[in-house]
Amino acid sequence: MSVVVIGLNHRSVDLDVLECMTVAERDLTKALHDLHSRDNVAEAVVLSTCNRVEVYVLAERFHGAYDDVRQFLCDLSHLPPERFADSLYVHYDLDCARHLFEVTSGLDSAVVGEAEVLGQVRNSWESAREAGTAGTALNLLFRHALEVGKRARTETSIGRHVASVSSAAVAMAAGALGDHSGRSILVLGAGEMAHGMVRSLADSGVADVVVANRTWDRSVELASQVGGRPCRCPIWACHWIRLTCCSPVPAPPR
Repeated sequence: MSVVVIGLNHRSVDLDVLECMTVAERDLTKALHDLHSRDNVAEAVVLSTCNRVEVYVLAERFHGAYDDVRQFLCDLSHLPPERFADSLYVHYDLDCARHLFEVTSGLDSAVVGEAEVLGQVRNSWESAREAGTAGTALNLLFRHALEVGKRARTETSIGRHVASVSSAAVAMAAGALGDHSGRSILVLGAGEMAHGMVRSLADSGVADVVVANRTWDRSVELASQVGGRPCRCPIWACHWIRLTCCSPVPAPPR
């Protein structure tokens, strides 16, 4: 038996394909049980973030497990295998452990040293433990990986500077446009990346944060965290946001 990781990330595949693979937190338990029920999968953890979707399994048979995971990703995304199969990366045993250690240390992130990934890995492992899909092999692997990630941040300077994609975006905007203080900023979306960006904007002294999202309640929730304003975004299509009206409007009638 082998410990195997099969995945896609921001470097290996287009973001529109990666977005189709993303597992929402509310769907994670069901996805884990589905994966764990496959013939060649003895244990399973799914790591799904805005920059990666990785499936860690204890494989009964390597090639059989690969086919099981590929089919799982097809079922998850409703995409044919030819859309992403050539972009999958695969590591097993020591290389699998090395890859996960690089992930938790922030070496495999879009922004090297980002801090958020450590919590994301921990949450994915805890979800698998609660679902009963992580056993002895993956528990040991993830326990050591989290320890490595913590040591990387305490014993090196890897996390000394900008530590997330969202904070990097805010810093780049400040470099291009000048100080954010007193400005009004529109944030499109209310997902994981938007949460980090809104927090970074608030810390930078922005006067007014406006959040536009296709789901009104999520716009309200995120904007309220920093005293900002929600607004309705009327046209969303093909993963492109086309904002045609940015005026705050009342919540829809119940």
